[in-house]
Amino acid sequence: MIKIQYTRIGFISLICILMLGCASNSPKPEPMPKIVNEINLKSGWSQNRLKPSDAPTYGGFIPVAQDSSSIFIADAGNNIYKLDGSDGSIIKNYDYPYDDGDFQSGIAVSAQNIFITTDKAKLIAIDKVSGQVAWKAQLPTIAIEAPQVAKEIVIVRTNDAQVLAFDAATGKTLWVFQKPIPPLTVRANKTFTIIGNEVIAVGLPGGKFALINLFSGIPVWENYVAIPAGSTDLDKLTDVATRPVLDERMLCVATFNGKITCMDAFSSNILWQKPFSSSQGLVIDQQNVYAVSDDSIIYAFDKASGSQIWKNDTMKFRGLGAPALLGNGIISVDKDGYVHMFNRNDGHEIARYSSSMSGGTSIPITMNGVVYYQSNSGNISQISTF
Repeated sequence: MIKIQYTRIGFISLICILMLGCASNSPKPEPMPKIVNEINLKSGWSQNRLKPSDAPTYGGFIPVAQDSSSIFIADAGNNIYKLDGSDGSIIKNYDYPYDDGDFQSGIAVSAQNIFITTDKAKLIAIDKVSGQVAWKAQLPTIAIEAPQVAKEIVIVRTNDAQVLAFDAATGKTLWVFQKPIPPLTVRANKTFTIIGNEVIAVGLPGGKFALINLFSGIPVWENYVAIPAGSTDLDKLTDVATRPVLDERMLCVATFNGKITCMDAFSSNILWQKPFSSSQGLVIDQQNVYAVSDDSIIYAFDKASGSQIWKNDTMKFRGLGAPALLGNGIISVDKDGYVHMFNRNDGHEIARYSSSMSGGTSIPITMNGVVYYQSNSGNISQISTF
């Protein structure tokens, strides 16, 4: 999901929402082609106790795998659960005091605490054992993107593109990274990731991208992954709108209204670029980079050269969500809850089933060879081929 926001000093207002399938004048998709399932794609379990979230927050509630056996999740009802990853049963339900606002994002989990942001611009740390609030920190603005944690440092990216680091044990602010932002920006909820417990790869407004030292907040490098162009602010909107993905030393990211870019993570040198617009995301295997465009066409690009290997447009305008690798396929859930699996070699659809995950899904997580999605309709599901 992408929101476009108009910014002025100390003031942010929503002017537009772009979400596939949400507008009354959105292009209508063609009927889905009939297929014969070649693989036993199925839902291992589904937990339906989550409160459905509205459009402005969908995709931000991302599950977190822990200890290779359990999953932590939050929902729009200010609930936090610890689930058994094997069957979806609830291990623990965390109570939350509503005084600090409603949840705005997914969670991060450290050895001791659970971290979440609220619509009152608070970062809250909750003790995993007692369930009590360990500490609170005031953010400069709200953050709809889930925090992340590594080396006992919590990282938050706020809606005005500030990146802040907090001590995971005490809540002390360690550093703040901030750059000037243009008048119009994409309010995306998946723009950064922590790499190797050492650096943060983060997208910035105006088509910029940076690698930041986790411990000091000092940029290792900055580079443009898309150059703003055009006569209006909307034409120039080329913000990073997908979570960066690292494969060995190749770092790939996609922008709204711009490009898909793969670069050398050490030097920031651009390896290849292709015109592309995506807020859904991409995945990488040994040969290819797979990406879902904003109009729900799925592409495969050669990892080394960027050459297009194939594309599948049979799901165009169906609101495909973030992709995940599973077996020999790529899976994605559309806005109506259909789970699709595409062959990695040629892109044809090899399996499909109808699920209760309608309205959009989170960035998926993979644990023990299965994939988990959290949906806007209020559930989390395990997807597998066995």
